[in-house]
Amino acid sequence: MGQQQLILLVLATVIVGLATVVGIRAFSENSAKSNADALMQDAVRMASDIQAWVQKPAPFGGAGDGEDWTAATLADIGYPLTSGNYENLNGTFTLSSGLITGTHDADGDGTVDQEVQVRVCGLRDTDIVGAIMQVGAQSSGATAPACAAATP
Repeated sequence: MGQQQLILLVLATVIVGLATVVGIRAFSENSAKSNADALMQDAVRMASDIQAWVQKPAPFGGAGDGEDWTAATLADIGYPLTSGNYENLNGTFTLSSGLITGTHDADGDGTVDQEVQVRVCGLRDTDIVGAIMQVGAQSSGATAPACAAATP
């Protein structure tokens, strides 16, 4: 085999190796973002369930008052609890005073890898606000969602 062929073989091996490393890294980053999106989707669904629970009459299992969404618990809106939290494949969710926090520990080391927060501020679709707080080891810099000032 000639010297030129050996150089091309080494160059091709290096290029394939680099492409593999870049592909693995892109897959890992996309996986973390995808999980954060799934956490957000679950939290928004829970916020919508809180709104429905508040508006449902008490004889049908709802709050019946149509106003106090901060009193809702995960058990009230029909989510099975494990140690006081709701868990599914996407993460672990807590609810306190209308604020839903979803977290996920992707590698099982006990640290949060993804975190989202969604707040219920009222009974309209626009009264659900949320933010992705952390994706992977990188904090998004977002702050906990706050309710907008009431408009007359």
